[in-house]
Amino acid sequence: MSLFSRLLPVSLAAILLPIGAAQAASLTVLTSFSETPVKSVIDGFVQQYPGIRVEVIYRRTIPSLRLLTEAEAPSVDIIMSSSPTFFNTLDKEGLLAPLPTATIPPDWLSPHTLGLSNKVAVVGYSSSGIMYNRHYLAKYQLPQPSSWQQLASPVFMGHVMMSSPSQSGTTHMMVESILQQYGWDRGWALLMRLGSNLSAITARSFGVSDGIARGLAGAGPVIDSYALNSQALFKHIGFSTMADSVILPTYLGVPRSTANPKNGALFIQYLLSDKGQGIIGTPGMAKTTLSQPDLARQTHYVTDKRLLYRRAGLLKALFEQTITQQLPSLKLAWRGINGVDTRGDPERIRLLEQAKLLASTPPLSEREARDPALLALFDGMYDREQGNPQAERVMHQWRQTTEARLNEALRLVEQAGKP
Repeated sequence: MSLFSRLLPVSLAAILLPIGAAQAASLTVLTSFSETPVKSVIDGFVQQYPGIRVEVIYRRTIPSLRLLTEAEAPSVDIIMSSSPTFFNTLDKEGLLAPLPTATIPPDWLSPHTLGLSNKVAVVGYSSSGIMYNRHYLAKYQLPQPSSWQQLASPVFMGHVMMSSPSQSGTTHMMVESILQQYGWDRGWALLMRLGSNLSAITARSFGVSDGIARGLAGAGPVIDSYALNSQALFKHIGFSTMADSVILPTYLGVPRSTANPKNGALFIQYLLSDKGQGIIGTPGMAKTTLSQPDLARQTHYVTDKRLLYRRAGLLKALFEQTITQQLPSLKLAWRGINGVDTRGDPERIRLLEQAKLLASTPPLSEREARDPALLALFDGMYDREQGNPQAERVMHQWRQTTEARLNEALRLVEQAGKP
């Protein structure tokens, strides 16, 4: 018996049966995933329901929100993504339709999910970790990284690639997990050190796995499915699941605006069936299925979702101003810090420690980051592509503060390195 059939009431079965027989409809899927994982799922669905014409729209979350709200946008029947903040925004704005029946995830996965079982179905999950290129590591004599601290160490300067939380929902989850597990001060210090090691910040999360596979960088944080797909093609790709990595369920929802709610429900039914779960777990989609609890059970970290949602806009803006916009200065400051020989001199050591502190301190304290007015200013900022003059002024101030601190760090490094 399939996972879905155990949850499927007689009334829903009666609704869905004519769909499989009629075979005269279409299904439009909106997804933030890349083409490779989605294609395997769509191919399987079409094979089972050859009379249903399927169209897939690939969009990042911000364009997806715009598409779902524009009057002239094409009708969407199913939404598929692993970004909880995306689905939380859809729910807040009333864009999700109630599912014909609640699809309750397994107890062992429930702590990691949205908790919107009446509006969102969970069909699988991923973990996060570090993907690396063995050939690249051997060429530059680098160790195989297995932790954030290793990626942020001086030996990896110029050899790391990652995406930005403002561009990638999965990267946002990973950055938020660092702040929740290490605390605000230590977490941002780790992120800024990691930022100084970046060779590039990609526009999409799957750009990291593509770049590493092509040898453009040695390592970077990704979700496991991207690494597994790369490993299926290239033997030189490795992956380390980090201890207490963030668990990222794969969500499906039906928009209120759909013209084919029955086909959306049928697609969910298919992915929760034994055949659909088989495709979810094979190369292509490469997600961990709902019959495989070990990966979720072995992590002790569970995201505080209220905190995640509350500061989502602020975190993304702060990352942009502190790391993305300051990448050249950040690299320059830490290259200088890493290159100073203090010769055991107490004064040189003091100057270097001051420089490290300046180069690893964000322009916003944890107390300031809790300010309700400031949080409200950035709430939803990255949900839609629209400006906010007041927020722009605050971000400009953050950028200036960060730039001034990095310049002062460089001055101290020069002073510490004088003969």
